[in-house]
Amino acid sequence: MSPRRRVALVTGAGTRVGRAIALDLSRHGWQVVAHFHSHRPPRTLLGIRGDLSLPDGPSSLARAFRKRFDRLDLLVNIAAVFERRAVEDTDAALFDEQMALNARAPLLLTRALLSLLRRARGSVVNVIDVGGALVPWAAYSAYGASKAALRAVTEALALELAPSVRVNGVAPGTVLWPESYTAGARRRLARRIPLRRVGAPEDVARTVRFLADSPFVTGALVPVDGGRHLGIPG
Repeated sequence: MSPRRRVALVTGAGTRVGRAIALDLSRHGWQVVAHFHSHRPPRTLLGIRGDLSLPDGPSSLARAFRKRFDRLDLLVNIAAVFERRAVEDTDAALFDEQMALNARAPLLLTRALLSLLRRARGSVVNVIDVGGALVPWAAYSAYGASKAALRAVTEALALELAPSVRVNGVAPGTVLWPESYTAGARRRLARRIPLRRVGAPEDVARTVRFLADSPFVTGALVPVDGGRHLGIPG
């Protein structure tokens, strides 16, 4: 590895948007460490397995990372659990599961890697969500609460870690369809987006890279949703 090559750690990099972010950074010259739990990342990336939902999961991942690298320029927290559940079916176990991975893990992993981030004057990008961070979604109360918590974590850390470490958030909208969505449901949802189309994982990846390369931006939350958070077009 070139001593000038920047190093990024991307959690949840084995699947969906996390995979797209990791591959995009790699294509643009970053040395990418791809955390995964059950979905292995592409072989072109250095993968580290870990369960971030466990109380010691973030510290275990940080130890594994430090065995290989002594610098960290960018931490991307995207590993998350996403589950639709009516309030009648939402119990303490579900709520705690969502909060543990979606909000607690990014905070504890940032803490565990803070000395490396400070040394590199690096940055953190938390992938939040339009749902919870900007607008409420019915039947996603636990998930929305976890993402609202992550937005609060992002803004608090941006204040606390400045000026040495920048912390920002990205709030994707519909950039990758859940497999359960029918063709009709997809058409109806696309009509509710001001840009009249859905996005792609690469749209989120480009925004993450923009924030990593913007030295005067911290505490920002950038929606990548085609304007969906503004409401249904007239």
